[in-house]
Amino acid sequence: MSAFYPGAIQAVDLSTWNTSFPQSSIVGTRKSGSTSRLFPDYLALRPTSSGGSYEWAVAEAKGTKISLKSTSSCPTEWSNQVRNVVVKVNGIEIEIPRHLVIATRVNPNAKRAWARRLQVRAWNRTVTVEAGLSSEAAVDIAAAHLFGFFRGAHLRENATAIALSVQMRAASREGKLNPKIRADAQRAAHLAEQEISERGGGLSSQANVPGSTILQLDTDSGPITIELAEPLIAFSRTLRQSETVESAAAALHEVDSRLNAWEKSRERDRTERDIAVLPFGAQVHFPPGFDPRDERR
Repeated sequence: MSAFYPGAIQAVDLSTWNTSFPQSSIVGTRKSGSTSRLFPDYLALRPTSSGGSYEWAVAEAKGTKISLKSTSSCPTEWSNQVRNVVVKVNGIEIEIPRHLVIATRVNPNAKRAWARRLQVRAWNRTVTVEAGLSSEAAVDIAAAHLFGFFRGAHLRENATAIALSVQMRAASREGKLNPKIRADAQRAAHLAEQEISERGGGLSSQANVPGSTILQLDTDSGPITIELAEPLIAFSRTLRQSETVESAAAALHEVDSRLNAWEKSRERDRTERDIAVLPFGAQVHFPPGFDPRDERR
């Protein structure tokens, strides 16, 4: 939403956006009386160490030209932006327990080699809240994330199936789940399986987890390969078929531990420099010569 403030200089390309993602249980709106015109970027979610519940935060990601080395306090306009949101679950406003601002500066043209680097600085402000995030809201955050990731990976049938599952669970909660909604979700789930089978479905020769799905994508920097972990595929399959919040929440809780184990094994065994391991169950192989950890990029 940050791209749509008045007076934006650059146009935003909406040609590939899917506008049919249904309203979920969790909604963010602009804070009344805020001095900032911009919304924050993300809702971040992670399981607690005890399991069964989730920590969450509102996050703003900033790209900047200013030096971050001497920027000890968060700039006021960034702090205002990350707070410019009211979060509601099923129409009831909930208190936000944590605000994060993550700033990144890329400086590839510096005179000195050591200064040609990527700098990252984060500010974290927490408050004590009495109530945690509901399972329904956690599921919808995960669904929105998967929807965006699948769209980015050109798995549009899988993205549509995730969106329709959100609609199906909302209808079930309200006692309005009818045969048409269920049939649409089942049809979308079938098309999603076909898409995975046609686009990927193979096993990586280097896969540590059986059942990984391999995708090929062409980009401006060359072809990349995305390996989707079996736990991620299994979770998305369960999510798009789950009619109730309870079954979806159980699947989310179960996949967290499996993805943690997957990420640790991949980071431990990784030797190539052109690979990035994403914690939600995806491993990206970049074109030859492209090093995602190169400070000059």
